[in-house]
Formats: sequence, C-alpha cells, structure tokens
Amino acid sequence: MPETTPPPSPPSKKTSSLSLSEMMRIMDVATEMRNQRETVEKEFAVDETKRLLREKLLQTTAITGERVTEAEVDAAIEAYFSTLYTYREPKGSLPLMLAHLYVRRGQLAIVGLLAATLLVTAWWTMHIAATKFSRSARSNRKASRIESAISSDLMRARAISKDTAVIEELDRWQDQSKLAREQLDTATLDKIKSQLAELLTQLDDVYEVRILADPNEQSGFTRYFEDENGRRPAYYLIVYAKNEKGQLLRRTIENAETRQTVKVDRWAEQVPKDVYDRIAEDKKSDGILNETLFAVKERGKPNEEIRLDGGNGKPVSRMAQLATW
Repeated sequence: MPETTPPPSPPSKKTSSLSLSEMMRIMDVATEMRNQRETVEKEFAVDETKRLLREKLLQTTAITGERVTEAEVDAAIEAYFSTLYTYREPKGSLPLMLAHLYVRRGQLAIVGLLAATLLVTAWWTMHIAATKFSRSARSNRKASRIESAISSDLMRARAISKDTAVIEELDRWQDQSKLAREQLDTATLDKIKSQLAELLTQLDDVYEVRILADPNEQSGFTRYFEDENGRRPAYYLIVYAKNEKGQLLRRTIENAETRQTVKVDRWAEQVPKDVYDRIAEDKKSDGILNETLFAVKERGKPNEEIRLDGGNGKPVSRMAQLATW
C-alpha cells in the first residue's frame, strides 16, 4: 500500500498570533544559526579538501614513479595552506594616515590635552618668573633691602652721635639714599651703607691714646727732613691706643712718608719742639714718664680729641704721623 504524506497541519493559534517584531527576531536568530552552521561546514570542508588533496598527490606520485613519503606530502599540504592567505602592509598614503589617526583618536586627544596643559603651565611659570625675577624686580628688591638697612643704621647713629657735624652728614646720607632708592641706584646705596657702617664703628669706639712710658723703650725720636729751607728736624712721640678693658687696639693712620693708610698698634705723632723737650725731661728726671695721655676717643664722637698740653693751656694740634722709625 503506497505511503501517503499527511497534509500540513494548520498553524496553531499561538503561532498565528505572533507580532511582526517577534517574527523578525525569530528570523534574525535563524539567520545567525545558519551563518554559524555554514562556518562550521567550511572548516570541515577544509579538512576534507586536505584529505582529497593528499590522496591525489599520493596517486600522482605513484603514477610518476617519484618516491615521496606520506609525511612529506602532509608537510607540503600544510605549507601550502599556511601561505594560502597572507597579509601585506598597505603602502603609505594620506587616506591610510588619516585612518590611523582616526583609530587612535582617543589616545591622540589625551596626548594633545596633556601637551596643551604643559604649554600653558610653562607659559604661566615663565610669565611669573619674568615678573618676579626680572632685572628691574631684582634691583627693586635689592634697593629696598639696602635702604631698610641704611634707615636702621641712620637711626642708631643719630641716637649715639654727640657731634653736630655728624648729624648733618647723616641728614645728607638720608637724602642721598632716598634719591638712590627711587632711581634703583644700588651702587650708590651700597656706598652709603659702607660709609655709614664705618662711621658707626668710629662712633662706638672708646679708647685712650697714650705715650709709650716703658723705661726700657724710647718714648720719642727726632727725624730730619729736607725742604726748600734746607735740612730741619721734626720731633715725634711714640704712642699706642688702649680701650676701657686695657686691650691694645690697632688704629688706622696715614703715614706721612708714604702717604698711604696703614693699620698699626704703635705709631708716632709729631709735636712741637718745646712739648717734645718737656716730655723728654719728664722721663729723664727719674726714668718714669708721668705725663702719658695724648688723646681721648669718646663714644658718640667720630674722632679723637688731643689732650696733650701744648704749653699754653691748650692741647697741641695734630701734625704728621709716622708708621715706622
């Protein structure tokens, strides 16, 4: 009895009630499954192709009489399929470069942002540095610093000074320092500061200048010199300076013979002949010099005041000084 095919069953109520979107999703799933199946079949087809190719090669070698082992045939087939599909780098071109840039657009954007940040930071730093560390800014800061030190020293000098000439000199230095500060003249400010420091040292000094009274040493000497009036003698007393603690001080004098300024702990002061003779007679009488005070330096005064009597009730005037004899 012949076999009959039953008629197709009518679509169920559930199937016929599917919406269009549901049907589309089902078709997408079916398509994806078909593609996967074709891929698998292709992979299996490659294996089948290799098998058939192996058989054909073995048959061909048998007909031609060539001696080829099955291992060599398999190696030749694998080498063929390994080079069947090869990749070659495309030649450089503008579209290729643009494609590379597009692929790396995220990384390039980050690099560009970092570079821009560094450039802005560097510019800002250089701008600040140019403002803060420029030559004019450095000169302005230096001038302000020196002027501040000068103002402090001027105030201190006025507080201890006992000489009207010194006060007038301080007023003159103050005006000069203000003008130099406005002009950023740091060289002039440095000069004023140095002179003021030297003056403060002089004002602070307190000591006495005394004639050397040691019985084993000479207290004076006579030096001869020549001028337009012929050869004449000059009379000198050897002196030294000591502070309130009895410490020997080094003083700065101008050597009359060399016209150079030198620092010494002993020097000679020129005096009139009658004063020299009086001091010499004082020491000669008993070997002890009683009149030894030559000058006094008081605090607040810039210079020494000579106290040695000139024989007329007034101190002698300062004459020449010598550093050697």
